[in-house]
Amino acid sequence: MNNSPLSKARPWCVGRLVFDRPAISEISNESYVYRGDKLVTTHNVSLDAYREKVDARESELRTRQRVNPVNLSERTGHAWLEKAFSPVKDSRVFIYQEGVAKAIQLPFNSEGYIFADHTLFHTTGGIGSSGLDDSENIYNDTYRRFKARDNWTVPTESGFCIDGGIVTGSNVHTEEVSQSFALMPPRPALLLIKMRDSMDYDQGQPLTKNLSELRAKLNRMPGSYHILRKGKRPIAGMDAEEVLFALKDGAVTVYRFYLLAPGNPATPAQPHTSIELLLGTSPRDDFPPDQATSPLDESGALQLWDTLLNSLRVKPGEI
Repeated sequence: MNNSPLSKARPWCVGRLVFDRPAISEISNESYVYRGDKLVTTHNVSLDAYREKVDARESELRTRQRVNPVNLSERTGHAWLEKAFSPVKDSRVFIYQEGVAKAIQLPFNSEGYIFADHTLFHTTGGIGSSGLDDSENIYNDTYRRFKARDNWTVPTESGFCIDGGIVTGSNVHTEEVSQSFALMPPRPALLLIKMRDSMDYDQGQPLTKNLSELRAKLNRMPGSYHILRKGKRPIAGMDAEEVLFALKDGAVTVYRFYLLAPGNPATPAQPHTSIELLLGTSPRDDFPPDQATSPLDESGALQLWDTLLNSLRVKPGEI
């Protein structure tokens, strides 16, 4: 029982906020959305590999033929690819459609690649038929914002931090980020952070309003639980609510800590934010009780939670 995650921590950028991330932690899952497009990053890519990948994809899109959803055997004579263009150096965007219909206008798929400093950013999304003529302007604006960075480097300019980079500029489009951190691998200690644009609707949805849903989750776990702490607390200049549960099942102790900040629709520096800390898990055949139980005792768990939350702050350049 020790608080080793707190022994060393470094500033880590998530979206437009920063917190002190334990150096021993590992990212177990992450996802990003900007302007409705999903973003996936591949590291350590050569320029030749980027060009080979883009050329192969463009060839495929120009070769494959659209289908008629009503008659899949019909040869439509239309290639998937509708448009291809390069908004910035070492980038390529494809607007394509897999099917064609006579009665309605089907939406288009969008897929793009940006290569910068041995980092490949891949975007996937869609665009309605009415927005097809404006697609180049949309991606010209979006792609010029991308910059590569080392993930442990916190940018000092305004922007949305993503894996291996930042989408620079003020928040004028939708932004979503989700990151999961294994805090003490291989022990069961998981931190989950989710952020998205705050909306007016969120202001009437406090965490305590969904307390029954949290209890339902815990009721599905063995043993009994009680609330360690519940109430309001500020984080990163935002009003938030927390509920902290402790579960006991024989020799296994599990902690489930939850926080929700509705954010402020008027500023990107206060996004809708949900944070969970999960310490311990249900035992199983390959995970005996001494490994399934929380790696921290109650005081250590509370200290870890408070330290992580208190370190959350607005990224430089956002105010």
